[in-house]
Amino acid sequence: WAARHALRRADALRTVSPFTAALAERAAGVPPVESFPGYIDLAAFVERPALPLPEAPGALFVGMLERSKDIGLLTRAWPLVAREVPEARLVVVGRGALVELVERLRDDYPDRVVHIPELLPSGIAEQLDASRCLVVPSRSEGLGRVIIESFARGRPVVATRVGGIPDLVRDEVTGLLVQNGDAEALAAAMIRLLADRELASRLGAAALEFSRELRWTPDDYAARVRTLVDRTLASSTR
Repeated sequence: WAARHALRRADALRTVSPFTAALAERAAGVPPVESFPGYIDLAAFVERPALPLPEAPGALFVGMLERSKDIGLLTRAWPLVAREVPEARLVVVGRGALVELVERLRDDYPDRVVHIPELLPSGIAEQLDASRCLVVPSRSEGLGRVIIESFARGRPVVATRVGGIPDLVRDEVTGLLVQNGDAEALAAAMIRLLADRELASRLGAAALEFSRELRWTPDDYAARVRTLVDRTLASSTR
């Protein structure tokens, strides 16, 4: 109720994605004035050219180890992936309440699953370079910053079709989308990219090209916000 009331009383509404714009309009009947992502510092991801995909198949997860990110879905899918692509490797970066799920998976696959609690952006960029795809198995997502970071390094994304993810990940173009909660579908999509470097490279190249549309400088972002604020102030004083 409080959120709907605030939306209805706002002089202007800016959302981060078409998904959140539709959500706000459904919740309060208020269409957004603007819809654009928050500023993302991509310096660590664009300061050097994207590298070719590695020969060794590897997948990467970056995020909180929480229910909303559904790390459990990934841990259920991985044994299916490991069976079909025996040389595949999984790196999980993140902390959270469900860390035990990752630790158990690491114990089951000690040579093929790595858990790193935390990394700086430069470290995430390095892990993306060493991976063939990023995996985003979320139950919900407003947009997905890590997807943009992955695209900036030329890496395709395997993700669930929820929230704002489809606003970024175009199925069979910049990545592969699967049904939320379906471990077999997630595993099948991961297997496709881990077993087919040519396919992963093609999707990664499209992802890299798309990422260029999202590379704003701080001045670019500030100018867009200022334009929105100035327009709102001007209309509210009429």
